[in-house]
Amino acid sequence: MNKNIWELYKNSERGKKAIELFTINENDNLEDKIREICTNYSDGFGGTNEVDSVINRFFLIADNIFCDNLTLQENENIDEYFEKLIDNLELGFIDEKDGELFKSKEEKPIIKQKDYKSFCSLIPDISLVLFTFSPDAFIPILFSENFDVLIKSFDVLEIPMPQLPTSTDKRGRLIFYNHLCQNIFNFSEENKLNSIETCACIYDFALMLLDEEQEENEKLPQPTNIWLTGGSKEDYKTFLEKPKKGVKSVWTCNEKTKKGDIIVMYVRHPYSCIQSIWRADIDGVYTPFNYYNSRTKVTEGIVVPHISLKELKADSYFSKLPIVRKNFQGVNGVPLSSKDYKELQRLFTEKGFNISVLPQLYSPNLEISVKLNNEKDVEEKLLIPLLNKLGYKETDWERQLSQKAGRNEKIIPDFVFLPKGEIHFQNAPMIIEAKYDMSSNIEQTKAYNQALSYARMMRASYFAICDKQRIIVYCEKNGKFNRFNPIFERHWQNINDKEIFRELKLLIGKENIIKSLS
Repeated sequence: MNKNIWELYKNSERGKKAIELFTINENDNLEDKIREICTNYSDGFGGTNEVDSVINRFFLIADNIFCDNLTLQENENIDEYFEKLIDNLELGFIDEKDGELFKSKEEKPIIKQKDYKSFCSLIPDISLVLFTFSPDAFIPILFSENFDVLIKSFDVLEIPMPQLPTSTDKRGRLIFYNHLCQNIFNFSEENKLNSIETCACIYDFALMLLDEEQEENEKLPQPTNIWLTGGSKEDYKTFLEKPKKGVKSVWTCNEKTKKGDIIVMYVRHPYSCIQSIWRADIDGVYTPFNYYNSRTKVTEGIVVPHISLKELKADSYFSKLPIVRKNFQGVNGVPLSSKDYKELQRLFTEKGFNISVLPQLYSPNLEISVKLNNEKDVEEKLLIPLLNKLGYKETDWERQLSQKAGRNEKIIPDFVFLPKGEIHFQNAPMIIEAKYDMSSNIEQTKAYNQALSYARMMRASYFAICDKQRIIVYCEKNGKFNRFNPIFERHWQNINDKEIFRELKLLIGKENIIKSLS
């Protein structure tokens, strides 16, 4: 973090306002203070309509923690406390008598002990309670619906992201929050920030540094997948019925959703119909602090003639589709084939709709004939032949180059290009990490974080990650990399196209990388 810029920010009106926002004094009205924080970050909680619900959950959780004597005690180990909390917390209705709070014995629990999946969705609320009780041990999570924004804040501040747990590890997703706090407080200690300043730094200063305006102008890549997702009656009235140009909305998705993919929107009861077609504005983001695992942002909505569930069941093709036979139960993130999408457009055409305005699936007609079984095959059969075409010789890169990272640690990037300097402490303009399969966003996030750490250590201006399907290239701009906006992302089949290969060569061809050193 640039400490000079931070000091200027901290003493500015904006900085003072952000620090004041997270300052909770003993005499403050707690409900008013929580409302102020939630209102300022309402998008992260699902919109302004959710603020009252967040406040209600805040006090429900706080009262239950008090009733169950689950507050952090003086000198108690934070890790042990947090595990005790998540294993023993049970949310129930609270009664009051003579100023004392106690749990109602007549009502069933709202959330039982060890219902980790439900508690995952409450981490933003729980974290806000813990921050209020113990601000030097816990940090609030204010972006449960926009986890990509939190990731961006971490990236720009160079706070390492802990390893993401698998989507099925519900308890691990709760533990992940505690690990997140540990990394945040390590950052605070390094930069001599108190907990209040840390909140302002993550939730305002970092956002100020992010160049969001450029992202607005990013052109969507060609779609390579089609996904079904669902909307409610409320979603229809507030967002889906009349899409506005340039407006985006967070939506549940399949974790394999890629930026540019086609999203087919099914609106549930009472409409029960396919209603519109959208595009994914970002890759599916794994959201550990939510009941559902993955989110994307949808944009460029096109309203189509409504195709009702009744019509789909009467159609000779769609009546056989499993999701139709299940009445669209579990619709979020269901993949559609190119054949499914073609048949859907047939129904639109029959209703007089001009399907030429709809996005179409991109299917390259170039095939890769090599058989890939592991990471080494990706390196030997895809990456190295590409590097040769980009002008590199084997002497231009080092494989598995050992670098010192701390007293006993070593990092070993897969491919390091044109390294210079003392052995174990070289710098390089570019590194590439190869994996076998990054189709899940958890695996892609791991690969990105790993490559980013190597790039930072070696002061690389470019880095790339690749697997058996595609190669993704990132470039440093204004001292940072943006994981959600790579400068190049293509499937291997596409790279055989002359214009696409030319684009890649101009970015990371040997001549360009050498020029970047001067």
